[in-house]
Amino acid sequence: MKKFAPKEFVLVNGLPGIAYIGKLSVDYLIQQLKAELIGEVYSKYFPPYVLIREDGLVELLRNELHLFRDDAAGDIMFFSGNSQAFSPEGQYEVADTLLDWAVANGVKKVFSLAAYVTDRTFETPNVYGTATSSEALEELKKKGVVPLDQGIISGENGLIMGLAKKRDVEAVCLLGETRGYQTPTGQYIIDAKATKAVLNLLTSILNLKVDMEPLDKQAKEMDDIIAKMAEVERRIKEEMSESAKKPSYVT
Repeated sequence: MKKFAPKEFVLVNGLPGIAYIGKLSVDYLIQQLKAELIGEVYSKYFPPYVLIREDGLVELLRNELHLFRDDAAGDIMFFSGNSQAFSPEGQYEVADTLLDWAVANGVKKVFSLAAYVTDRTFETPNVYGTATSSEALEELKKKGVVPLDQGIISGENGLIMGLAKKRDVEAVCLLGETRGYQTPTGQYIIDAKATKAVLNLLTSILNLKVDMEPLDKQAKEMDDIIAKMAEVERRIKEEMSESAKKPSYVT
């Protein structure tokens, strides 16, 4: 962990999850803002394997803290990584450790980014939201966020909000609407369009200026893939519906 002068800061959390919306959002901001790496988190609760990089070398799974300092936006700490903890115990430990450190160093608010899976057909994804206080939720609604009134947010992207509330730290969660498409092997497809919707809101709230053009290109490419998958899904549903209408005969 690099030393930095403790100062009030906002923590933005986005770890791998459905459609990778949280992770892609935070990673994109880190890259575009050239945020400085100040710390790494390793845990025995991360999945038991290593990643092989393009240069042929291996690296352990980890989470990272990046710091961005700006006169207009203030200090923003980004938390992301290539894995969430594998077990509930591990997720609590990582989130608790992160928040203990954040509180000790002046965190004033936590933003968590995640996905909201829907079967609704839409052209432009909504951004849904929840918060640890009514006041924070009202502020989100003014920005066009659709408030949630039920459900759960699984994993560390949700857990961090509950643990922040226990520490009297205000927290909000922005969830990008996605169909949550998966490959035949069960891997989630990155939803860059939902990611952009979340980032447009977050950057507005945090007073950040970020170039969205690279993300636009990725969103267009993913739109084409998702459109093809949606068409396959539609055809399968039609075939199943027609099959169900046919009479069955028992002899």
